[in-house]
Amino acid sequence: MTQSTRASGTLSFRMVTHITSSHFQEVGDVDGHVASLSRFSGLAFFPDGVVCPVSFVSAADYTNGAGPFTLFPVLTFDDGSVLCIKSVGVGTVHDAKTHFVGTLTVLGGKGRFEGLTGDGTLTGTRHTPLSIGADLVSDYTVKLKG
Repeated sequence: MTQSTRASGTLSFRMVTHITSSHFQEVGDVDGHVASLSRFSGLAFFPDGVVCPVSFVSAADYTNGAGPFTLFPVLTFDDGSVLCIKSVGVGTVHDAKTHFVGTLTVLGGKGRFEGLTGDGTLTGTRHTPLSIGADLVSDYTVKLKG
């Protein structure tokens, strides 16, 4: 992906992020049911060597670490372009790791992403429990339209 052209086609990238803040509330209906709002920060890595900062807010409704989530990733590129995404999915716990699968919608952006729409998929793994400092590795495939 070159920095100077209007984005189109399919973008694939890996995000490596960590939780910088998190708020939890026990729901109270069953043991382990927690609603959370967390902020993540990190980097997105593209196959052509482009690296850009990414941040997002996550809202989750987990029971014993598993359940639905919604994310709002924002990727900012060196040329000033910004890509805004909404991701929804489900996390499941296996052997102390949480695995994520979901779908995404392109909300738009600035620069070469302005006026674009799109959709795609994501997978990911959090290697530690949900808490400040926890790391998340996610793979995104975004099909841009427009």
